[in-house]
Amino acid sequence: MLLLIKKRMILAAVLASVMALVLSACGGKQVSPPANNTPAANTPAPEQTVPAAQTPETLTGTGVYNGQSDPHTVEIEMDGKATAFQLGEGVDAEIAQLNEGDAVSFEYTEEPIAGDTTKQLILTKITKTGDADSHGDNDSAQGGQGNARPGTATFEVNLEGTTEERTAELAQGEGYSLYVFDMMSLFPDQNRVALAVDDNYYAEIAKLPSDFKLDTLEKEAREELKATGEVEKAEGSDIPADLEGAKLFLSATGNGVIQKYIVLENEGQGFAVKINAPQGDALEGFMGHIYKTLNTLQ
Repeated sequence: MLLLIKKRMILAAVLASVMALVLSACGGKQVSPPANNTPAANTPAPEQTVPAAQTPETLTGTGVYNGQSDPHTVEIEMDGKATAFQLGEGVDAEIAQLNEGDAVSFEYTEEPIAGDTTKQLILTKITKTGDADSHGDNDSAQGGQGNARPGTATFEVNLEGTTEERTAELAQGEGYSLYVFDMMSLFPDQNRVALAVDDNYYAEIAKLPSDFKLDTLEKEAREELKATGEVEKAEGSDIPADLEGAKLFLSATGNGVIQKYIVLENEGQGFAVKINAPQGDALEGFMGHIYKTLNTLQ
């Protein structure tokens, strides 16, 4: 009996010691409840601001319609300066109603070009306000601005001492038009009329400003032509008959090629033409046709 009492006393002492250790271990620590990271149900999400697309400003202008240089580009002379416009949606139908030389009023926008400081002009509306060249009455293929010229015309071309009739089609460049024979093609983006079978035979055309100086052009042309050969200036009867009204006619020959620099003027509008022609079998035919073509330039 005495032994049983001792065992119970020992067991009670052990249990008391264990409880004391447990309480001691927990006594210095406070357990915090887990943080609640779930956002409140009624807290609205922050709004994202989307910048509004800017509508290009619509500008207006008046001028003279010079024609269409390619399916997407037209030229309008405004404030005495020829300016290129890209066609906006639906404007091609309005362009089809115009003739070169028509007085027009129009609307357009300016759009930036990536990587360039210039801006692209987009034509959005155009309206005819006056007839083509209302101050003139010459409608012929050879004449000045006139009303709309016919789509084709027949010309007499001198070839190897004989005169032949050849038909040419009206072609539109950047601010000018001229008749081109079927042996050649006009490339408006290059302002170049070239022989179909060999594009090393070509004439490059550039419109001149209204205040061009002939002596300055001659000086610059001579400097450029002397790289080919000795520069010669044709005057009077030495100028080909088709271009007898030329203001300047320079030539240089060398390295198997003939190069010419010609200044033409039609009703106050000047053009500078550079001709390049290898001394090959096609030379005579090319020259006979290109002089006639340049004679129709306006």
